[in-house]
Amino acid sequence: MTHTALATHIQGHITQLAGNMVQGWVHDESAPQQQWAVAIMADGQLLALANADQYHPAAPGTGMHGFKVMLSDTQIQHSSAISLTLANHRQVLDTLRLPAQPMAEHTDASSRVQWQPGLTLRGWLVEPEAPHTALGVSAYEGERPVASAKPSRWTNHHNQYVQAAFTLTLPLSMANGEPHELTIKDSQGRELSGSPLVVHEWPQGLAPWVTQLVPKLPSHVHQLLKKQLDRYEQWLPRAVGFNDYPAWQKAFAPTASPRVTQPGTIGLLWLGEPTPQAAPAGKNPWGKQLKVRHYVLNPAEQGKDDASYQALLSEACQACDAVAQLESGDTLAENALALAWNALQEGGTQLVYSDFDMPEADMSVADSQARQPACLPAWDPERQWGQDYLGGGLCLVRSDLLKEAAHPATCFEEFSYAAIEALHAAGQPESAVVHLPEILRQRAKPWPQLTSDAQLARQQARLQRQDAHATLSRHEQQPGLYRLQRSLEQWPSVTLVIPTRDALALLRRCIDTLLEHTDYPGHVQLLVVDNNSQHPETHEYLARLRQRQAQPLGRGRVTFQVLEYPHPFNYAAINNAAVEQCDSELIALVNNDIEALHPEWLCNMAALLMRQGTGAVGAKLLWPNGMVQHGGVLGGQYGGLAGHIGNSWEAHDAGYLGMNQLTQRFSAVTAACLLLRRADYHAVGGLDDRAFPVAFNDVDLCLKLRRLGLNILWTPEARLIHAESATRGKDEAPEKAARAQREMDNLRNRWSTALLTDPAYNPNLGLDIAAAPYTTLALPPRTRTARTNALKR
Repeated sequence: MTHTALATHIQGHITQLAGNMVQGWVHDESAPQQQWAVAIMADGQLLALANADQYHPAAPGTGMHGFKVMLSDTQIQHSSAISLTLANHRQVLDTLRLPAQPMAEHTDASSRVQWQPGLTLRGWLVEPEAPHTALGVSAYEGERPVASAKPSRWTNHHNQYVQAAFTLTLPLSMANGEPHELTIKDSQGRELSGSPLVVHEWPQGLAPWVTQLVPKLPSHVHQLLKKQLDRYEQWLPRAVGFNDYPAWQKAFAPTASPRVTQPGTIGLLWLGEPTPQAAPAGKNPWGKQLKVRHYVLNPAEQGKDDASYQALLSEACQACDAVAQLESGDTLAENALALAWNALQEGGTQLVYSDFDMPEADMSVADSQARQPACLPAWDPERQWGQDYLGGGLCLVRSDLLKEAAHPATCFEEFSYAAIEALHAAGQPESAVVHLPEILRQRAKPWPQLTSDAQLARQQARLQRQDAHATLSRHEQQPGLYRLQRSLEQWPSVTLVIPTRDALALLRRCIDTLLEHTDYPGHVQLLVVDNNSQHPETHEYLARLRQRQAQPLGRGRVTFQVLEYPHPFNYAAINNAAVEQCDSELIALVNNDIEALHPEWLCNMAALLMRQGTGAVGAKLLWPNGMVQHGGVLGGQYGGLAGHIGNSWEAHDAGYLGMNQLTQRFSAVTAACLLLRRADYHAVGGLDDRAFPVAFNDVDLCLKLRRLGLNILWTPEARLIHAESATRGKDEAPEKAARAQREMDNLRNRWSTALLTDPAYNPNLGLDIAAAPYTTLALPPRTRTARTNALKR
């Protein structure tokens, strides 16, 4: 192999050897976006290869030129020095002599680990002499490792932000009622402060354990104790990682045989031969109350002879009271049909769907039993158009609804869409669709599955019969998902309300990108609200903005206005004062640290908002590095409050079940970029400037809109950058901390029931304060009764 001379404009350094981990960076001044493959050498021998494409605080440019490689003990012991080169080049960029200096032991100043009730340990860990060094952390019971992780969240360490905070999720086997003493060490074998510690947990929580411990308590004392324990666990919820799903499902699968409330017959329409476990010969545990009939569609006929499918579905609907579809290889949980049937008997219910699980899409042959739980939201029509999640689980539909459909299903994939269209045509309320948050179907194949162009065309036709302004298109990066977009014939006027206090660079960048990357076929007003700016250059910029004439904005036009708000900072009051000055039909609340990324963002939000029944629309907000900052707001997070989701996802990641790429409903979205009607803003009293002057006013606003029966949408079709709290700063000062605590208390007092039963979140999913949403399973699951998407009072 020929080795070319290395250009002098390429620089590289080994910055640290932490234990066996070599770190450094390589950067090319002439090609700052180039990320190189590097080699670690010793005595002319290759030890390791890596890509210099990670963030390193010392790297030039964007910093995304760092590398990390792990060497073995043998490699380090037999090397007097290690060298850094580019892959396939011999010229040395940097050399580190060995042995490295011994590493200092941990103290309270460099580490901490703690346990609160649950199967989660959390803490922080930094290398004492080199805070930016990457370290791993592991938990051991005796000599046996039980959990490991790497610090993944940023924290302030001696006035510099380092990636030091970690979460260790312990296995479900440790929740067996016995104490477990754990030792917590870093990747160099050094024990953390707070270690060892004892974990003592029960899978069903404290209440069942106390009941067994003191079984002879008077009933009124027992009820009082249980109520107190339930409240305690409500604010300190437990969780377990997805890797423990098989044990979790075994522990919490529905086992009690339900009493069938109404007699009836269920038809199961199979694509392929019925799975014996789901269609056991001669076995019917519900006797005469509930009968099950099986209808089989030969896979060879699917897609070739739609008449065969329609005839089979019609036969099932004529002979049965309700129909569901399954695929060969699928199995049902014990009592699944009885549970779904009972839920269907609740007043006005026309369709019931359940959660499900499926094989891991990237499972290896060695791990062929790995399964992924799919824990769904309450009924969300917008999300259903992006993915057929009704058809993912057990979807049981009343036969009368299918028989009366003006546009019946013509193929297997249209079953749930035909049912929803029939509901819409009949004027049925959304409460006619009920979600049963139990994992009742085990799918044989990964989900979602690809559909044909013909199927997409049929879905598009169904969508436009319900909403003539809506379209579906395939998602470019996520096969099996669809983009939901709308357009309008007439575009309402919009005011973008932008509060600011100095921070001129941010404000100028915000306005410049809005003007450059907004194409809106209507009138847009930029209303900047100046809250006591002090710097002369800010005043000069705002004075010029006042004098700025109307100008084109894509297919529309934009005007400018500046409003003074010379009072103490109160985010809610600032926006309320601004909205009072507006006469536009729509109001967009926009932070001054927002940057627009593409021309369609405002059109996509406005068109969704103008759909009947929509109260507010939020955008997909990204950190400057491309990670998701706001992917919607969920209730119940972080101690019964509310929090953003998606912070561990990149912009193009699918997210949990694809939700990072789907227009969908949430209970709230952030006011950093929020669009709503001015009339609705006034109808709910705007932002509450007394209870929520700074934080949670957007959550409160959205929940007030939900209380009016309006829906809150979040869409990835509007993408903007948001540097959260860039001008306001974090709530760390004592007076700010006291105000933040009061706002948290106010949110819990006003909305605790709605937050803890958020229809967008599943009671099977964890609310552990130390874990991000959609990363854990609740221990134990919260109440799993059938639910609609209505806001609970």
